[in-house]
Amino acid sequence: MSKYVLTLNPGTRFWFEGQTWELDRFDGDCVRLRHGATVQSVSTSALLGAATPLDDDRDDAEEELLSTVALSALTAKQRKEVDRRVEQLQPLLGPVPDGTNVNERIEAHAAPLGLSLRTLQRRLSRFALRGPAGLVDSRLLQETRRAVDPRWDEACRQVLTACITESTPTRKTVIARANKVFLAAAPGGTVPTASVAYLRVNELAKGRRSFGDAKQRRSVADRPTGVLGRLRTARPGEFFVLDSNRLDVFALEPVTCRWVNTELTVVMDLHDRTIKGLTLRPVAAKSPDVASVLFQAMTPQRWGYVPTAAAGPYAGIPEALYVGETCTAPDTIVIDHGRIYLSEHTASVCRRLGISIQPALTYKPTDKPTLERFFRTARQALLDKLAGYKGPDIASRGKDVQDQAFYYVSELEQILREWVGQVYHHTPHGGLPKPESPRELMTPAQVHARGVAQCGRLRLPSRADLYYDFLPVHWRKIHHYGVEVNSQRYDGAGLNLYRNHRSPYGGAHPGSWPILLDVDDVRYAYFQDPDDRVWHQLVWEHAASLTAPFSQDAADFTRQLSRERDQFVDPAQAMDELLSRWAGPEVTSRRERNLAIRIAAQRAQQEPAGADEQLEAHEAASVPGVLDFFTRRRRVPREIVPDDLDVFERYYAEHPDGVLEVFDE
Repeated sequence: MSKYVLTLNPGTRFWFEGQTWELDRFDGDCVRLRHGATVQSVSTSALLGAATPLDDDRDDAEEELLSTVALSALTAKQRKEVDRRVEQLQPLLGPVPDGTNVNERIEAHAAPLGLSLRTLQRRLSRFALRGPAGLVDSRLLQETRRAVDPRWDEACRQVLTACITESTPTRKTVIARANKVFLAAAPGGTVPTASVAYLRVNELAKGRRSFGDAKQRRSVADRPTGVLGRLRTARPGEFFVLDSNRLDVFALEPVTCRWVNTELTVVMDLHDRTIKGLTLRPVAAKSPDVASVLFQAMTPQRWGYVPTAAAGPYAGIPEALYVGETCTAPDTIVIDHGRIYLSEHTASVCRRLGISIQPALTYKPTDKPTLERFFRTARQALLDKLAGYKGPDIASRGKDVQDQAFYYVSELEQILREWVGQVYHHTPHGGLPKPESPRELMTPAQVHARGVAQCGRLRLPSRADLYYDFLPVHWRKIHHYGVEVNSQRYDGAGLNLYRNHRSPYGGAHPGSWPILLDVDDVRYAYFQDPDDRVWHQLVWEHAASLTAPFSQDAADFTRQLSRERDQFVDPAQAMDELLSRWAGPEVTSRRERNLAIRIAAQRAQQEPAGADEQLEAHEAASVPGVLDFFTRRRRVPREIVPDDLDVFERYYAEHPDGVLEVFDE
């Protein structure tokens, strides 16, 4: 043990800063050192770790394993054996009496123990050097598994890497391919036995998910190999995370009562994990859905449907938006890196509000783990308890679960919103520990309240017409009949002063006027007077025949149906035909089916008159509600009006004798 300790006394010589120094004397917390004619004063803390003995001949191989590591690696039985050896050496650790031969003393002690003089001397030497750890048999700490050629390990790693993008293989297949690659590189090599190969494959595949879910295996392979970073926030509203995910519950389409898949779009505050907005749509989300969720995030939301329900956590306008890739099927409109999130519409809204966009890396769910965990929490805490739950994958699906679908799309969204406001926001979160007491977890609502009180900053919208920032802009000419957007004519009193006039706007659309249109409800367009900055509502010429919101996709498709039948465009009649055709036994195309589902689940909106009313209407629209477009038509039988041209035929049918009675006035 003395070789691990440097004892300093006046006159002690030791190595320090590449020279031999001699300690002259102690001077408080400093020591006076002398090297020939050179004298210097050094603090005792400066000598720590820098001063070494002159006779430092320690074996580096003996220091590879710390004493605490060596002792903790032993079993209870092996540790008792070490303690027994220490007790055997206790009589030899005391001072040697004068005139006593050391070797004779050790030999006399070794004879009763059945040990040789050399063995006991080695134990004493190692005990003096390392303490009880020096008495540990080094063979006990060596690896006991059978050796495998390193070249075979390398071949197995190559095969496991090649299986990342392939279908999940079996271990037997991986071993066979590894043997083939190994023998091709080393013809004279020896492959391991089957039992050893299975053990070795399990060791090399650990952490790769090589024999598990293929999607998870690809995600693990794309994970960074270095230190995993973490996006940290200082206040609520600093970072919002936005993503979409297919729900694991079948929902009912309200018109035909068929089961459909749904997609949930959520925006979350990264600081406190509170949900700022969500929307549930059948088939797939679109760019206007993203804009709707962003609008919910920037306006206070009520997560319950009681009129007296308090507003949920509100953090204002975020500084940065972290958007990710959407987990959807290949036949949806969302492709590649989330086109709905990286669209010019979404980007322009964020630019107007001063929000920076940070896209997540492709196929890297680890870039947005908080939302991935929210989707999992929603599945485990809520969705698996609902009728029509189908499981996270096809292997987990029950039998005929689609027949158990019970909730409409709007009802399922209402359940989600109430669960978020009443359960999720008030449940302790594993990722939100209290700073002063890490073992105590906080709820998202508590962290939000604490963050708002501490940060002292809140970004609020300064304009009442924030809703219009989330609508796409169309540049059009104002004619005497109004404006035409997507072959749809709009008119209103707000255009009276600018009909057939050239606009003062330049740029890429010189002379044109900006017209804003909500693609989820094309019955109305919006125009802002450039003089007084007042917004005016423009009405579609066919809006009078509609009693519910009508999307742009529906308008385009009704136009297509009318052209196929060479009929005049009647949007109400065409949409009725669309839903009736889908409800029939045959579906003409996948596009028609998806469009019919989307139309049927369109949320109800009010008809605002001004900017303030428009905001209230959109806030009401953020609370979902499915509107059956043809409730009255389908549930109230239409009165049959007889044709006057058939009056004589009906009369003769009722009077077979053919006598026509004449009545006098």
